[in-house]
Amino acid sequence: MVSGKNISIVTAASLVILAIVIGSVGVLFLIDFLKYDRYQKHDFIDSSTYQAVFLTNDQIYFGHLKNISSDYLILHDVYYVRVDESSVAQIVKLGIGEPHGPQDKMIINQDQVLFWENLKFDSTVVQTIQNM
Repeated sequence: MVSGKNISIVTAASLVILAIVIGSVGVLFLIDFLKYDRYQKHDFIDSSTYQAVFLTNDQIYFGHLKNISSDYLILHDVYYVRVDESSVAQIVKLGIGEPHGPQDKMIINQDQVLFWENLKFDSTVVQTIQNM
């Protein structure tokens, strides 16, 4: 016959093992659920149009996203809005007129991105870029 002390040890050990298994499954689920990289970029990026990237410093860049990850975005064929002294805004191609001569590609730290979105083909920004 099994004593009451042995049953409580077996029960306690079983509960500890059960808690470890449930905890491990829960942690793995949360890691997978919260991981941004689990999606494929084609789930988000419409490669047939431009994207707008809104940054924390109030800058907005337009271009084609090549990559999104939990760390950075890669944007190429980049345009941005430049406002002159008389408060007239115009869309400008990156690399034209800048003294430092950047390439037409940006690697943007994900920490600086508020959000980004695909633009419609008939949006004013896309029409302006296509007419340049």
